[in-house]
Amino acid sequence: MGYSKYLAKNERNIFLNPERKKQLLLELSEKPEIYRIERPTRLFRAHALGYKAKQGYFVVRARISKGLTRRERPNHARHPSKTGLFFGYDISKKEILARRILKKYPNAIILGGYYLVENGQYKWYEFILKDRSIQD
Repeated sequence: MGYSKYLAKNERNIFLNPERKKQLLLELSEKPEIYRIERPTRLFRAHALGYKAKQGYFVVRARISKGLTRRERPNHARHPSKTGLFFGYDISKKEILARRILKKYPNAIILGGYYLVENGQYKWYEFILKDRSIQD
């Protein structure tokens, strides 16, 4: 087996372990919505998306709430029959997070992102970013 197969096998074993998942969720619940981390949690997936452990590349972890968006209920005299309360978007949750990250880090380019973990309320993703000013 080559290096990448070992990484993939090790990664699978880590995320299939319920104790590891529980520990990770406890750690994530205390953190803010979007923040930068030292190194990727899923190294194999990060390398597949273009991550390199060198200056100019960094990893951002972000969370987004699960479910649809809720609109305010009209509180006037009449209630329209088509009072829609819950609306979905035409783009994925991952794409919404990518846009939020680019607002916070405008000098970066997103190389890719991958799913990390979820609980009943949130989904967490990690995104690989590259500084625009760094040339390869």
